[in-house]
Amino acid sequence: WALLGIVVFAALLSTFSLTVLLRQRRRPFILSLTALLCLVGTQVVFWAFTYPTNQLTKNWTLLPANWEGLRRQWEYSHAAGAGLNFVAFVTLVLSLLIHEE
Repeated sequence: WALLGIVVFAALLSTFSLTVLLRQRRRPFILSLTALLCLVGTQVVFWAFTYPTNQLTKNWTLLPANWEGLRRQWEYSHAAGAGLNFVAFVTLVLSLLIHEE
């Protein structure tokens, strides 16, 4: 899974680049910026909740006493990340479809 960091970094970099390119077009810029902030938010959720849970459970090969709470945290962090990624995708597509004159 560590190699997927390349894809995440590429998504952040390309969305940032698009946001910079769209800075003169108000509505597409706002949508692109929203997508970028959602992608950053996904990383915040991962590093604040998912990754620590993976570390505490040794990638789910060890079940500590509070494993049920950890599993809930892990599941909700994945759901939040998926929601943020979905919003990022939708706003990114919309930023490319909006034509301003």
